[in-house]
Amino acid sequence: MLEQVAANQTRFMTPGLAADPRGVAMGRFLAVLLPSIDRVVNLFAGLSERTSLDEILVALRIIQVKTPLRSREFLVIVPVNGSHAADSIAAVARLVGGLVFTGLSKHFVRYRDTRGPLGYDVDSLQGGSGDFVLYSADFVQSYTSERDLPFDRLALSLALRRDPDAQSLVGEVVLVRAVQGLWRVVLAYVHRSGVVASAATVELAGGGERAYLIRCEALLPRIVDLLGALPGVELYRLQSENVAVQLGYRHPVELASCASIFDEKHFYLMSGERGRVEHFTEKPCFVSAAALVSLRTKDAPAELEVLGGERPEEVFVPLKLVATSGRCPPLVASRIPLEEAWRFKKLVYLLPPTVLASCGFCVGGGNIFLFAAGGIDYLPLGRLSWQVAPGILVPQGFDLLPRVAPDVLTEHLGASHEVYVFLTQDEPGNGTPGVIRVPREAFAPLGRATLAELPGRDVDARAQAGEEPAEVRIVNDEVEAFALWSFEGE
Repeated sequence: MLEQVAANQTRFMTPGLAADPRGVAMGRFLAVLLPSIDRVVNLFAGLSERTSLDEILVALRIIQVKTPLRSREFLVIVPVNGSHAADSIAAVARLVGGLVFTGLSKHFVRYRDTRGPLGYDVDSLQGGSGDFVLYSADFVQSYTSERDLPFDRLALSLALRRDPDAQSLVGEVVLVRAVQGLWRVVLAYVHRSGVVASAATVELAGGGERAYLIRCEALLPRIVDLLGALPGVELYRLQSENVAVQLGYRHPVELASCASIFDEKHFYLMSGERGRVEHFTEKPCFVSAAALVSLRTKDAPAELEVLGGERPEEVFVPLKLVATSGRCPPLVASRIPLEEAWRFKKLVYLLPPTVLASCGFCVGGGNIFLFAAGGIDYLPLGRLSWQVAPGILVPQGFDLLPRVAPDVLTEHLGASHEVYVFLTQDEPGNGTPGVIRVPREAFAPLGRATLAELPGRDVDARAQAGEEPAEVRIVNDEVEAFALWSFEGE
């Protein structure tokens, strides 16, 4: 049975158990019991984010064990040098569903928890067969070792996981792996695109197959998308000098925390699409693309006769307003005919102060124009409009064709930071819109511009002169020893 360790206890029944400087009873190793191999992977995935696995790989053991009932589990033996490190490992192990024990070689007792903050010991040791004996509050179980799983073999056999966030960053080095028939074309393309690139070829371990690699500095996003969709080409991100993982994937374990499992003289490519780790017996020796690609053309380009500045009318495409269905973008403006001004004035009395301060207002051309960048849905009057491009307002339920870029549309219609352009549908059946340009400086806050003058009269008021205060005089007279005797109390 388990017994809680008392403060300042120095003698223990479990072999290898001793008190650390904090008084916690523990051995040189933690033993984590896990039910399946996926929980083992989860354990190392969590540990690799919190600590460096290189510090524990020297004495780490992953053992597949068997109970007397022939059920199989996994026992992970982790070396620790104090309760601080052990607490961090135990927190991750319990999170992934593992049981944590501490000991030296064969006998392992339950590691400390909230019920036993200084740890546990046993009152007697269990004999019998078995390579390991685990003592818990609910059971005492012996386990027989079946086989050891080396951590490097486990890590290199894991399948990569898809990760949409694992894309190339601006200015990051990208490694391109291309098949033999494509690498020259890809190298010439990135070189002509102004990308600093170099190429190398390496041979797989065991001989036979060769891989062609292109190292690209600061690859543009459009080139990344283009090459990523090209058959026979794979893009990789360098995790270290000799390890690269395919873009869009990530390894379950942080490879930077276990760099010692990779040979420094070799090179590794981890492909997520093919589910394969390619091991090269030598590092690639890259040669600059400038030495491999010629930018000169064989023949001079043919001269093209350029037409004059005049353009025939047949090539002009007029803008048209067309009805659309579906969700409408936010409405930010309204054009109200002056005939509906009486309704507008009644509605102003109901608007809150924030709306009166943020909504722009002006009158001109027989219309009342309103504009609010935060939205104007609260004013159900007139012809509501949405902003198809900066400063260009299209009626609700309509869109502009052709759908050119916003900057082209702004330049074509003359919108700027000084002018709003309202497009109108004045003639039903005719898609050509009307154009109303309103200077932005004409807009004033609604609460200030709509206030009418209040008649009143001025009053000439003069202040009455008051009497001057009496002069105050302070006199210092000599007093006797009992100065207050001459005053009688009430």
